Amino acid sequence: MRKLLLTIPAVMLFAAPAMSEEKIELTEEQQTMLDKRLEGRTAGEPRSCINGNDQRNMTVISDDILIFGSSRNARTIYVNKPYGGCRNADRNILVYSRPTSSLCKGEIIRLVDNHSGITMGSCSFGEFVPYTKDAD
Repeated sequence: MRKLLLTIPAVMLFAAPAMSEEKIELTEEQQTMLDKRLEGRTAGEPRSCINGNDQRNMTVISDDILIFGSSRNARTIYVNKPYGGCRNADRNILVYSRPTSSLCKGEIIRLVDNHSGITMGSCSFGEFVPYTKDAD
């Protein structure tokens, strides 16, 4: 039994990268919206957390892609791909609480129905990949 308990976390660790490499299918409209937001930007190294200022503006591109920034036209925006996706993220209110001012991967997002206020599910944040506007 003890070996099984030690094996489960190891298996989950090795499975996590596979989940983040899943092929994401976007509609034409979603792809256009994503392309527009990333146009003229270069991806940086993924981060585990973003600060409070960079959480002010969140855009749901799809169930699999969320974008954060200090404003809609921020110099740097952060693309987050929740682990396993966040089903119906575009149709629900995304609620998350932060133990600190930072927002970090692994933190839980609750999906709350717009009309009834009932929690419809949950998912968790992946890494935050910065995309910075190229110098003119």
